[in-house]
Amino acid sequence: MGKIIASVSCTLDGIYTGPQGDENNMVSWAMPGIIDSTTDNLVMFQKADAILLGRVNYEGLSSYWPFQEGEFADAMNNTTKYVATRNRELTEVQWGDFGDTISLLDGDLNERIAALKNDIKGSIIVPGSANLIQSLLNAGFVDEINMIIHPVVLGSGKRYLDIIDARNDLKLIGTQLYEMSGSMRLLYEVAR
Repeated sequence: MGKIIASVSCTLDGIYTGPQGDENNMVSWAMPGIIDSTTDNLVMFQKADAILLGRVNYEGLSSYWPFQEGEFADAMNNTTKYVATRNRELTEVQWGDFGDTISLLDGDLNERIAALKNDIKGSIIVPGSANLIQSLLNAGFVDEINMIIHPVVLGSGKRYLDIIDARNDLKLIGTQLYEMSGSMRLLYEVAR
């Protein structure tokens, strides 16, 4: 059975966007830690059996990665990808010249995710996609949370885990300090 791993960069106060909620503005605070953790992030995506994206993240990543080159682009472009959305206007998904690597998950999200976890034997990485992760966590589908905490407090912006229905206990299974940026990777297993 597949394992869903939420992967996010956020501030100490849990913000994963810019201060006004602009996802692209996170560059202002996250870039030192992103650069510092690139090698570990690359390995995570190279080992992934699939990538699961929410609509907003899909729109951003699909306009960038298919037109890049290098190891990270290869990992993003060649790995099987799925897009989950409640937006009924999105009826097809594209990934540049890598169209055979991406599919739209339509219909009941819980049914589709259960089937996906059953079909995929390894890791399913969900980069960012806070709304999707919150839905998956509330439904009991998230197995691990891979969070890079950046040494910044923004005070405003969108919080990664903002709308959670119930308590979820986590077990710390790994840490990594990125000394140049002061960022810290925390890897948690969601207790069942």
